[in-house]
Amino acid sequence: MRLQVQCALLLLAILLAGSASAQVFRVQGGTSTMLNAQGGSVEFSAPKYAGSVNLGYFDGHFRYGAENRYQFERFTLLTGDETVPFVLPTDIFDASHYFSVRGLGITHKDSLGKYYAFAGTTSTWLGTGLFNAASSDDPVGMLFYEREINDHFTFFSRNIVSRRQTSLQGLEYRPIKSVKASVAAGIGSNQKYLAASLNAETETLIFRSSYVLTGSAFQRISLTSPLSSEVDKGNVQVLYKPLDAVTLTAGHQNLLEPLTLGGATQRASVNQLSADFHIKKFYFGSGQFFSSSSGQQTQGTNLYVGRRFGRVLEINENWFQSKSEGQPSSTILSGTIRENFSSRLSLLQLISRTDGQTTAAFGGNFTSNRLVLQADYQNMYLPFRPDHPFQQALAFNAAVRVVGPLQITAASNVDPTGHLRYTFGMSTWLYRMNGMSAGHSETFSIAKFIVQGTVKDDHGDPVEGAALRVGKEVIYSDSAGVFLVRMGKHGPFPLSIVPDEFITSGLYEAVSAPSTVRAELDSAASNVDVVIRRVPPQPAKSVASKQ
Repeated sequence: MRLQVQCALLLLAILLAGSASAQVFRVQGGTSTMLNAQGGSVEFSAPKYAGSVNLGYFDGHFRYGAENRYQFERFTLLTGDETVPFVLPTDIFDASHYFSVRGLGITHKDSLGKYYAFAGTTSTWLGTGLFNAASSDDPVGMLFYEREINDHFTFFSRNIVSRRQTSLQGLEYRPIKSVKASVAAGIGSNQKYLAASLNAETETLIFRSSYVLTGSAFQRISLTSPLSSEVDKGNVQVLYKPLDAVTLTAGHQNLLEPLTLGGATQRASVNQLSADFHIKKFYFGSGQFFSSSSGQQTQGTNLYVGRRFGRVLEINENWFQSKSEGQPSSTILSGTIRENFSSRLSLLQLISRTDGQTTAAFGGNFTSNRLVLQADYQNMYLPFRPDHPFQQALAFNAAVRVVGPLQITAASNVDPTGHLRYTFGMSTWLYRMNGMSAGHSETFSIAKFIVQGTVKDDHGDPVEGAALRVGKEVIYSDSAGVFLVRMGKHGPFPLSIVPDEFITSGLYEAVSAPSTVRAELDSAASNVDVVIRRVPPQPAKSVASKQ
């Protein structure tokens, strides 16, 4: 019966895909030893709907998925596979909770509130980068609801009926723009839940705190996957910036992680202290970590120092040391040299010494109209791995545009066993207007209002790959630092910089940018100036694991 329902949903999505005369298709496929997957997908878009059909093999098993979104006035009808964010206003330390479902749903939004209703099954989502598929698990019905009571209060409700029940209700209070207080209470997977949080931000101080009480087997929803961490009990973080050149951070966090579905949980706590200094082109800092997990106490230290030489050369050194009870200490010493020749080209050399062994690695960033190459490193502190809590990870990505819209992509990494894993794929765009043809961009009417501007650094050089959010749209600057997005109305629209989604190497922060922008006709649109600056590497950050 479950297989018949899944096939019916897949067939419905395919039929809806072929029902309109004006469409845009994106076709992609490939293979990956990194994920042990082969397959592809077809994504389609039209003025009133969008969706995809996905087919492939994962771990030797045939998998498939499909989704479709149809808009009718302020309603959106959903069929097939869906990823549902499950975020509470009290989630000020981790707003990445989500789960996957398969079935039928509807959303509605107006000036005062929004709701989301769904009926079907929970699902185990398989996202390979080549295709997205899922397998059905347990029957589920849900209703998510939010309503703005007045300018200061918002009511929210999250309700799920499944193998175990969830009903969480709460209230968010914003007395002023920079302060938010929230409370939530109810049950999650038949386990009690009570949370309160406070978030306050000024130009020099950020204060976040929460207190959470949960049952011993609390989950927002009973799922086969993913099993995600929750904050527990008291949590606090303070970031103080007395001067532009000084940043002080202190925090305490308790984490609760399920080991098995509906089974035992593992607890961990992390205390963190860090200080960062930036004096002209010289920067240095330190981070201290004290964690406890599975009865083991672990202490970690991170020291770093670096200097920029003009606009081209940057050198920094990192030292990490960790010591767990009953375990020998572990030390990592790494040095990095980065040459930023232009906004299109940078090179990176990394030398590391760990437990008596020396390794060298190379990376960088190259961008042209047809080729993008990126290789960089990130430092993390993992409290649930007390024997070696510091982790240094390499990420490599490449994309080449062969001809027209045809693009080839590749990515690789080295897994914990030392084996090389890769992903290889291809994608292209096809356009249809009463029949299939390639390269006709007149398929849709184009929105006539635009927001345009330029992103530069504090030296006046253009920044490529900077991510900006205009309204609900995330856009990126090109090789000249220029960005442009078309909107269906004047606005105004909120504008924000999204550092976590930059596709250029390095870390950046805002120097100046308007908080809102208006969309105008092409002939009347003014240029929006955004200025950002590169920030030095920070001490390793505490990371809660996601299984």
